Amino acid sequence: MIAVRIVDIKGLYLPGFPDSTAPPGTTRAAGYKPGYKSLDDRGRVYINRDLDGQWAKNTQLVEITVEVTSSGGELPERARIRWTARDPDDPSNERPEVHPDWAPTLDENDYDAAGDYVAPVEDDNEGSQDRAPGWEAVEGYALSDATETSASTAIVGGRSTIRRHMTDIAGDNVIVRAELDADGIAEAAGDETGIMTLWRRIDVEYIRMESAPPLPVDQAPEHFELVFTQLDFTEARVIQDLQHMALDAGTLGEMASRFVSEQFEHAGEPGWFCLIAALEPHPVPEIPGEPLFSGSVTILDGGEGERRGEYVEIPGAYPDASYVTFRWEGWRMSFSVASAAVLDDPPRTRLWLAPHDIQNQFTAGDGSLAHAYERRLFFFPRARRRDGAWEPPGYGIPARVEADVRGPGASYTSGMSPTIDIGPARYFAGRTILFTHHRAWWDPEGARPRRGYEQATLHTIVHELTHAFGMPHKCGYFDYRTPRQTTCCMNYRSHWMVDADQQLIPGTDGLVGNDLCGRHVKETRRVRLENNRGLRWR
Repeated sequence: MIAVRIVDIKGLYLPGFPDSTAPPGTTRAAGYKPGYKSLDDRGRVYINRDLDGQWAKNTQLVEITVEVTSSGGELPERARIRWTARDPDDPSNERPEVHPDWAPTLDENDYDAAGDYVAPVEDDNEGSQDRAPGWEAVEGYALSDATETSASTAIVGGRSTIRRHMTDIAGDNVIVRAELDADGIAEAAGDETGIMTLWRRIDVEYIRMESAPPLPVDQAPEHFELVFTQLDFTEARVIQDLQHMALDAGTLGEMASRFVSEQFEHAGEPGWFCLIAALEPHPVPEIPGEPLFSGSVTILDGGEGERRGEYVEIPGAYPDASYVTFRWEGWRMSFSVASAAVLDDPPRTRLWLAPHDIQNQFTAGDGSLAHAYERRLFFFPRARRRDGAWEPPGYGIPARVEADVRGPGASYTSGMSPTIDIGPARYFAGRTILFTHHRAWWDPEGARPRRGYEQATLHTIVHELTHAFGMPHKCGYFDYRTPRQTTCCMNYRSHWMVDADQQLIPGTDGLVGNDLCGRHVKETRRVRLENNRGLRWR
């Protein structure tokens, strides 16, 4: 009896096994274990990494070694190993926690034209290989008869080795089988790997100001597992406090970008993101969100095409009005003030309302904001603006309605992803800041985090790190989980979600969770980070 047995796979990583190549202070979520061949279907092959786990653009591969034993003596003189590779079904849509509405998004090949589940179907891979065919010879083991799905290698000293190059989209997968190819051999036992899946491995440089409470970075990686992205956080590097990142909201973007550029030690190094636990974005007023007006208003509209919008007028001069909350039929909904104009005769202030924007048709792109926000819906109190078309009902708020108007400071950012400009384009750049002393999370009188700090900041960590992949916020969808309880973490808590007709679903604000929607999961998998110019990965 002759047996072919896979004895080693370099470039394959076992979740939970220590990685001896990890930089000091970094704990990796998976490591190379000699002899592991992914029979548990959990093995990871890293995109843009060589066999030693080092960055290598457009390279993802494994090196498989087999051992050949014969109980009957010598092998036939021309015996070789026949290798075959196949693309198995993507099993992620069959996971019990995936909502049935999102399952076809994750793997449409398993469903018919009506969207009904049929069966697991192979050949789901979407990526490209760095070479064709995808086999590479290893010195000492001559390669022949190579096609895209099969190849043959020589047996030397009872062993044979080959390299298999993979496709470059997270979630793509492969199974490789090895069998004896020899004339006159009736019985020979072959061997095969389990499912080997393509993953991204991202190192995250974690920086914390001295007075910032620690962030729950240990809980963040699990929320990217369905995206097949491994986030490995370094130990926190503690830096000096800076109470306010900027003087005001208007200068925050520039100052935050400058600050992260000064602190991000691994900026430009391939495979690195950055997360900073800061204190406050800027000073807020002594009375945050001071009430300016409460009473009945009339919602009016003006402008044409893509400049059309809605406004209200209130008596008095309030050039610093910040946002308006409408109250009707048991509902409440707030809109920021886009601009305030003080008018005469009679004295009044016209408040133009900033619409709620929804990006529900986004796709994987190059990391630019222009691509992320290319297709948008804008919802006003009484209309939806889509590609210049003005269509009721928006939020369905009555034309005459009760409203509260407040000043600055009641609402301000708790986290941000400072961008980078390259020429005329602006890019997400893998840079994230959380403001841990935000009043929603921090009790200034007790000088300690408020109850629920970890879960509240976890949502923002996942939200902002998803921006690092060039993904937009405010998709308007529920997350991928079943039963349906929470909305995608990329949404804003104050917004309603949208249905299949791109109309708002009443009462769906305040449901934001810590997970992504199915569309964010699928499109984030498809992102090729190496093509994002803003990351400046050399």
